[in-house]
Amino acid sequence: MATNQKSQENEVEGSIVHVIHVDDSGTDPVRTVLALATKDDISVTIDEDNEDFNAAAERRTRRYRTNGTADLEVASAIDVDMEAMKLAGLVDSNGDVTFDTTDRRIEAPDEYVEIAYFRDEAQDYANAELVHRFHDVEATSPEVDPSATPPLLSWTWWVESTIEFNADAL
Repeated sequence: MATNQKSQENEVEGSIVHVIHVDDSGTDPVRTVLALATKDDISVTIDEDNEDFNAAAERRTRRYRTNGTADLEVASAIDVDMEAMKLAGLVDSNGDVTFDTTDRRIEAPDEYVEIAYFRDEAQDYANAELVHRFHDVEATSPEVDPSATPPLLSWTWWVESTIEFNADAL
């Protein structure tokens, strides 16, 4: 994977983040913005658990990785367009919250999620300062905060495959 020269040469200053569903099955990728957020509304958590083993004859404790989890957490204003929430795996075709695993997964080899950082709200994806890419994700824990203005929808994607930090530019 080539390094993104844009972020290598400059500091990433943008605070606007687009959460994007990408369908790369055609000749040109189709990008659909699922959420507009700020850096404060996005979180990527990677947790690795381990287990210690200390045999009586050994002087050092050996540690073994037992599992690893990665989560992408998103919070965004609720959009009246249900298509974005459907692509995110949060609602079904009727606009109802879905608990069906097949609806909640983005796992096709040519579909993935990107988060792209921008300096402003411009829709020109070629000007993204930094892009992270997440493969094979499953939406969980949708939550609505009606007390926020505008009301917020937040959710977590379990990342069950690769994460590309500083992916090739859009």
